[in-house]
Amino acid sequence: MMSRLNRKQSGLSLLELLIALAVFSIFIIPMLSGLFSSSIIALGNSKDKTLANFVAQNHFAELQLDDDWPSVGKRRGETEYAGRIWEWEQNVVGTEVEDMRRVTLSILYGESGIYTMTGFVGKKSDDRDAPRR
Repeated sequence: MMSRLNRKQSGLSLLELLIALAVFSIFIIPMLSGLFSSSIIALGNSKDKTLANFVAQNHFAELQLDDDWPSVGKRRGETEYAGRIWEWEQNVVGTEVEDMRRVTLSILYGESGIYTMTGFVGKKSDDRDAPRR
């Protein structure tokens, strides 16, 4: 019987292991929930930014297809896309090339997001048979 009591214990007992696991879980659960909630917010922002990109691309396509050349200056408006109303601001400035205008389009999304796209719109030629450069 004496040999059993004198033997030194190596490693952790099951009770010590369970207590350590409980303490670890108390600290790790709040960190993981914060990580997941920030991931969900980032995913929502990514979706909004992608849709804002589509709105901007559609707006530029409309500018290029429109018979009227965009006038220099700022314009504001709204457009419906993907079941939502999107606010936009268009800023048109002239360029060194006489028949070209630079258009900067800002799309508002989410709480405070702004997606900006810049492109160029050329003046349509009346001569459709003219050679292209």
